[in-house]
Amino acid sequence: MKQICLCRQEMDDPTTGEAIGLEVLLADSYLSRLRGLLGKKQLSDSEGLLLKRCATVHTIGMHYPLDLVFMDKRGKVLKCQEGVKPFRTAGVRGAYYTLELNQGMIRKQSITVDDRFVWHAVERE
Repeated sequence: MKQICLCRQEMDDPTTGEAIGLEVLLADSYLSRLRGLLGKKQLSDSEGLLLKRCATVHTIGMHYPLDLVFMDKRGKVLKCQEGVKPFRTAGVRGAYYTLELNQGMIRKQSITVDDRFVWHAVERE
């Protein structure tokens, strides 16, 4: 999976963006989406997983709850779902990306519907 920098974009100025301080991995292949966070330790507050081409997720096999942020193709937040417990499913019609975060991060980051996010690859040294 690729590491990316996730930024909240200002609605009135699409050229700016505020980094939200997360180490986000991009799951953009079938296998990386299928694996997701299965078998991984609980996310820290500084970690996340962005799933591409993903409108529905499940937490079957997970051992901890997640916050989920569903976005359209342009990174606009369609729905935020907090504290999704293990062995549940969640989804949003029209979502193209799903951001999985540690429980409580939607509130801590003040993520709301209609926020817009952009991202870019992190340069490795």
